Amino acid sequence: MSSAKDYILNIETDDNDKAVTFFVREKPSLFLRFLRAPLVALLLALSIPSLIEISNSVDRSGTGARAYLPNLLFHNNGPFFSGETRHVVTAVVSVLAALLLAIVQQPSDSIIIMENMGVQLNSTKWWSFSNGLSNREFIPLSDIIDIVIHEGFHGYGQVIFYMCVLTRNRSSNTDSGTGNSVKVVFPHFLPRKDILLQVWKQSLAMLYGEKRRHFRYVPGQGLKKIKH
Repeated sequence: MSSAKDYILNIETDDNDKAVTFFVREKPSLFLRFLRAPLVALLLALSIPSLIEISNSVDRSGTGARAYLPNLLFHNNGPFFSGETRHVVTAVVSVLAALLLAIVQQPSDSIIIMENMGVQLNSTKWWSFSNGLSNREFIPLSDIIDIVIHEGFHGYGQVIFYMCVLTRNRSSNTDSGTGNSVKVVFPHFLPRKDILLQVWKQSLAMLYGEKRRHFRYVPGQGLKKIKH
């Protein structure tokens, strides 16, 4: 049977209805939905008194902000026994913790279908600053053979369904199917078949429009252009 993980599907379309994005992610945790914002506000509130005290200490020292920290670190009482140092540590820890909570996001896999253009596969991670390093690949329509749902084994012999884009290798001069590649959609989540069927049907309708022309490999005949 397919995976029992409880994933949700979100669908977004652009204003011109020329592109649609399918997101697959886990259901948002209670922490992200209800507790993150209050915790960020609380941490920032805790840092305010320390920041005010640090500002007053800089003014009293008369050395300026650049010289304040080195003087504080080499204070005669030691950095961990100074009251001023405790304010610095409190402010830094509170602000950094609030920043980390603010940039955490729900991981997701997505596929963007652009009418008569192609598809883009994306995967985002827990931290929003890592989006630039996320897996992102655009597949032009001319390279797409078909979008299909396959059945396979995953993990310890578990049978799952997965959706993939069959792509044509431009460097291949043969129509025998060799040299083609497979791009798995939603690779990190591998959602259930009902989600895949919904994405698959809408993807084909959006990708090819009314023409619905694409290639399909026919045994013994190679790649043939199919019109639905």
